[in-house]
Formats: sequence, structure tokens, C-alpha cells
Amino acid sequence: MFYPLTHNLHQEGILRTSVVLPEPDPALQKQAETMLSASMQELQYVGVMAMECFVLPEGLLINELAPRVHNSGHWTQNGASISQFELHLRAILDLPLPTPVVSTPSVMVNLIGTALNLAWLQQPLVHLHWYEKEVRPGRKVGHLNLSDSSKPSLQSALKSLVTQLPEEYASGIAWAVEKLEA
Repeated sequence: MFYPLTHNLHQEGILRTSVVLPEPDPALQKQAETMLSASMQELQYVGVMAMECFVLPEGLLINELAPRVHNSGHWTQNGASISQFELHLRAILDLPLPTPVVSTPSVMVNLIGTALNLAWLQQPLVHLHWYEKEVRPGRKVGHLNLSDSSKPSLQSALKSLVTQLPEEYASGIAWAVEKLEA
């Protein structure tokens, strides 16, 4: 089973923001599923595997295979009927594997070297996942998930976050707002 394709923005080699739409490009989704299925079957892999790709004019080019839950899928905690974490555990424990249902657009904002700001929780669409790590430059310390059936509401919530995050987040949030317009 597969989640919809996730659009990722990397800056300085670090995932900053992810956007998922419940109805991805059908041709790219099919290509990704075919490529990942072949890899997983060849490796006889059980569990969640993330595949990062570049989108080229001729299709997808694999950049990375991650045989584990992955930061680019953290949006599933609040944006899917079953998260990548639970699905992974079910797979390795040989428990039933329901097909994930994704019915709303979702955004994940990776918190990198950013201090905890409880004001984020004043936003009605924001779900905070804090890792309880010491905050250091370049260190992943948490993420924010936002999901809503209304793209304008999601875009508005993202724009409200810009004032509550360090300046370097503005470009990633603007990118996510633009992706939601598609």
C-alpha cells in the first residue's frame, strides 16, 4: 500500500517542508508505486520504506531509499487514517494492514534548531510534535503538522505561522502555500 506522493522542499540538504495533496498526479503516483514495489519485492523488505525522487521531464529519478519511517512522511500522524509509524509496526508484527485514507491536504513544517514556541498551539490547525531534544543549530527538534479539507484555511494557517517562526521559515511556508494552489 502507498501514501500519496509528497512534495518536499529541502534547503541546505535538510527537509524543511512537506506538502501532500490527496489526489496526486496519477502518472507519477503509478510510476512511484511501480518503482518502490520492485525495490521492496527484490529486497523482500517488510515495513515502511520511503523513496525520495527528483521529478524530471521524463519521470521520476530515485534520489534516496530509506528503509524506515521518514521525516517526509511525518504528516501522516495527522493527515492520514493511519500513520507511517503505526503502519510500520503493524507490518513488522504481522498485524492487519489497512490501506491509508488521505482525504485532506496536509503540510509538515520541520523544526530545525528552533526553540519551542507554545504560541504555535494557538493556531487551530497546528499539531505540534516535539522531540524533547536539546535545541542546537541544524538539529531536528520537532515538526508541525497542519491538515484541513479547505486549502484556503490551510494556507491562512500557514501564513499565520510565519510571524511565530524564525525568518528562515518564511520561504518554506511561502512554497507550501504555493503548492496548495495547484
